[in-house]
Amino acid sequence: MSHYAYGYCGMPCALCTRCRTEGSSRCPGCSCDGYYTVPCKVHRCVREKGLDHCGQCGDFPCPKLGKMGDFRDLDTGRVKERTCRAVAAEGLPAWLAEYEEKADLLTVALERYNNGRMKRYLCELFLQQDLDTLRRIMARAEALEGADSKELGRAFQALVGEMLES
Repeated sequence: MSHYAYGYCGMPCALCTRCRTEGSSRCPGCSCDGYYTVPCKVHRCVREKGLDHCGQCGDFPCPKLGKMGDFRDLDTGRVKERTCRAVAAEGLPAWLAEYEEKADLLTVALERYNNGRMKRYLCELFLQQDLDTLRRIMARAEALEGADSKELGRAFQALVGEMLES
């Protein structure tokens, strides 16, 4: 299993701002019995069926997943739906390998480019983009220079904007 928590519904928890925070508001992630597991129909269903993910279920997609939309306060680009479809098509191990690389890259981005106001921006970027795009962004970002974290953060945002527009 992954050393990063993930949601059985398809949420890659380690890419979420709630998992990447400190203190009492931190959610450890669904597969680690995080904040949202008790009321979650999907969490209960996956556990009852002895599965590791919704995408492994023969009944996927089912009504328990609801509309599989985004969180109210985080634009994930419909990541839950994309994740479940990837797990169904390629299997959980393949998805976990990509997810872990994304989470590792996000850790680097948060350490290098977060100017204190970019956690949401970075988490949304890593939730929305595919791994190849993120690899290219992070490779190009290594050349960025800035006098302080604010400059470096602004340079990173400008680079991402430029790369995603082309």
